[in-house]
Amino acid sequence: MKIALCQVNPTVGSFENNKNIILKYYNRCKLLNANIVVFPELISTGYPPQDLLLDDGFIEENLFLVESIAAQSTIPLIMGYVRKENGKIFNSAVLCYNGKLQNTADKILLPTYDVFDEYRYFTAGNNPCTWDIPLETGVLRIGIQICEDLWDSNYSTKVSQIQKEKGAEILINISASPYHEDRLKERTNLIIEKAIKTGLPFLYCNIVGAQDELIFDGQSLAFNSKGNCLAQGRGFGEDMLMIDLNFDKPKPLNILPNEENVYKALCLGVSDYFEKTGHGEAVIGLSGGIDSTLVACIAVDALGADHVHGISMPSKFSSSHSLSDAEELANNLDIDYRILPINDPVAGIEKILEPQFLGMDIDITEENIQARIRGNLLMALSNKFGWMVLSTGNKTELALGYCTLYGDMSGGLAVISDLSKSDVYKLSRWINTETPNRIPVNCIKKLPSAELAPKQVDPFDYSIVSPLVNAIIEDRKSPAELIKNGADPVLVNDLYKRIRIYEYKRRQSAPGLRVSTKAFGFGRRIPIVNHYLGKQKL
Repeated sequence: MKIALCQVNPTVGSFENNKNIILKYYNRCKLLNANIVVFPELISTGYPPQDLLLDDGFIEENLFLVESIAAQSTIPLIMGYVRKENGKIFNSAVLCYNGKLQNTADKILLPTYDVFDEYRYFTAGNNPCTWDIPLETGVLRIGIQICEDLWDSNYSTKVSQIQKEKGAEILINISASPYHEDRLKERTNLIIEKAIKTGLPFLYCNIVGAQDELIFDGQSLAFNSKGNCLAQGRGFGEDMLMIDLNFDKPKPLNILPNEENVYKALCLGVSDYFEKTGHGEAVIGLSGGIDSTLVACIAVDALGADHVHGISMPSKFSSSHSLSDAEELANNLDIDYRILPINDPVAGIEKILEPQFLGMDIDITEENIQARIRGNLLMALSNKFGWMVLSTGNKTELALGYCTLYGDMSGGLAVISDLSKSDVYKLSRWINTETPNRIPVNCIKKLPSAELAPKQVDPFDYSIVSPLVNAIIEDRKSPAELIKNGADPVLVNDLYKRIRIYEYKRRQSAPGLRVSTKAFGFGRRIPIVNHYLGKQKL
């Protein structure tokens, strides 16, 4: 018996495209003599469809797609779709064969945390389903699950165990599980636990691709009843696994280094964002600093060097190495490189403002004028040529407000907004181990600086600050907890204050690609008006 897992890349609302992808893989599986073909969660609509689910037309097109595919089905096909009954909407799986919809199953456990908000749209199912699927060798009873149904340890309904008790001979989970660090290990541990506890093989079919901020890594899995891995899908790309539970032998799980996973995730995030939004070329402000350098590398690997433009915009405060480092990087990457000096427009704006600022000291206002001129230049190139601006701010900077609204924050996609400054350096060093000297050594070694004032350097020791910011954002650590663990009280409270007061900036930033357990974006909901100072006592 052969079961095919098809991890494919749909697009939200692109029904004809999604249908073609499903049929392409389905027909290929038939040629390979598959007995059952499995597709991921909500493959009909793409995931997450969000408020499109409130549009009746959207659900109707999804149903038409499923009926059209069912009409062409011969061997059993399992896929995710949206079902509507008595005014209620369900995140469901459907079984198709012999030209008909044969059975449906509803998602039991609906996640409502972080980036998930399924209770906003869906009604939870109340019956963990088993399906009897006729095969040439007899009837196979499967337990069909949908994504969160695997994560049942925090719920009262134990989906896998109930399906075991109903006589399931194999468990199949169709999923749209987004990537973050160590996500594969989390899934694997859960699947092994379920396989061993139930004594049943467990097959897991995950979606792949990027949708706005979310990146789906694929890496579908098949485990036998002893918890041994039989197959693993490709990471960050479409794949098809053909599993024969009777003959396949165990194989080691392939877990890549974290830096490689993150880099592949970001490349996929960029390439899919461009393709699915209809953009072809990117423009980046190249300062010679480590952040823009990393973004340029990602853009080239995601889009191709011919589709990336690097713009250096020196001011009177720019060091000679900023220009030389940026030029060296552009040569290494073989991208279009242009220099647009900003001294004249800065002087022009300062002259206009001089009567208004008469008698006042120079401060951050004048620094931000430079950043905003650079943002305006990049946006002008974007408007004229259709290039998408990639913003280059990292998570630590965004957290602390060390960025200029309408300046360096300008852009259509924030590529590294979920990487701390420390992560940026780690990933850059990894790039140079894979391709020696791709990133100029000086970009990594020199002190980071915005170069908006004489002899300016960033006002943070990132080796200390980045882990603290991550602890506050990702681990939800309070000031009291961090101070108890040895952190400087003044520093901790200053960081917490900065994170709190600069929420308004982040609300106006470009969408950022999520690679951590807690990213800025729609998975984090903090009020802009917020006077809470954090828990000060344990």
